[in-house]
Amino acid sequence: MAGDDLPPPPPLKIEPSCPYCIGNHDKHGDHITGTRLNLYNFDEWKHAVRTALKARRKFGFLNGTYTEPKLPCTQEDLETIHSMLVSWLNNLIELKVKRLLSNYDDAKRLWDDLHYRSSIIDGPRIQQIKGELRDCKQTETMSVAVYYGTLNQLWDELDKYEPIITCKCASDVGKQHLERRESDRLHQFLLGLLPAHYETLRSVILSQTPLPTVSRAFQLISQEERVKGINKTSEIVP
Repeated sequence: MAGDDLPPPPPLKIEPSCPYCIGNHDKHGDHITGTRLNLYNFDEWKHAVRTALKARRKFGFLNGTYTEPKLPCTQEDLETIHSMLVSWLNNLIELKVKRLLSNYDDAKRLWDDLHYRSSIIDGPRIQQIKGELRDCKQTETMSVAVYYGTLNQLWDELDKYEPIITCKCASDVGKQHLERRESDRLHQFLLGLLPAHYETLRSVILSQTPLPTVSRAFQLISQEERVKGINKTSEIVP
């Protein structure tokens, strides 16, 4: 029959919108984000990498969404993708961290290993943050905004390691924990201010019932800074 002489259909094409597609812009030497992993910035680095890979439809290979080749992708295509992802990740890891890692062909295994190693260093980093908070004081050349911003950066990072305690029981443990943390941070902020300029207002704030939030105290102190014309050298929050 004439139909028996028809050529075989062409192979299915991997569309550009498919996660298994490797486009002309995907190269092994790419630096997909400007953030490089060191011993203490895993959360920041992870967020930057996740964002960059989601934009390229490739994060699913790290979180376990895509574990097997899916037609028209072949096993060789999948291995090529993992090789490329491993290359991208390695390009974003500082040498002192890279020396701690094994050699990987599977990007998900490398990603999981980095998560595991990150959890090991959480303890020392928590102690480091708390030490920096203890030593954080307003200097003669530091504006209230810069001092408060420095504290906020440290508090935000600490929150990632020590989230609010929650409980499914009837007691409102989470609310109590949040209130206690807010009170601690209010005292920390006020005690770090220059006493020569803010001692009186600090006493007024601490005498209030209930105590104001840290952000409200910052507003009051900032107003005092402007009213008294306390000039500080412009500084950038590190």
